[in-house]
Amino acid sequence: MKKFLFILMFLLNVLGFSALKNGIYSVEKRYDGNWNSFVKLTVSDGKIIGAQYDRKNQNGELFSMSQNSFRDIALEISRSLISSQNVNSVTGKDAKAVSEFKEMSNFLIDKANNGETGDFQM
Repeated sequence: MKKFLFILMFLLNVLGFSALKNGIYSVEKRYDGNWNSFVKLTVSDGKIIGAQYDRKNQNGELFSMSQNSFRDIALEISRSLISSQNVNSVTGKDAKAVSEFKEMSNFLIDKANNGETGDFQM
């Protein structure tokens, strides 16, 4: 049964039936204080090949540049999505950050399913 599912998934991917459309998708949302959270996803061949999660202030300064612990969390969350290709399986040490990331990533995946590239606000 596993072999059959693998072959079926492979054929669907090869034949171009993958749901995600190639492109760069980004979204920004104010969650608290002076920082806006953002996620940027890069999709190629129907797969997420790049994911960036961070926060920036009104001057455009990245939170990850001033907070090493957040930088590690953001990298862990982003890598988790790229390796799993499944937002629901994303885990991390910071529940709030994971929640933010999942919400924004789900929004972008909906956009990617429709091929609506660009920069969005939530």
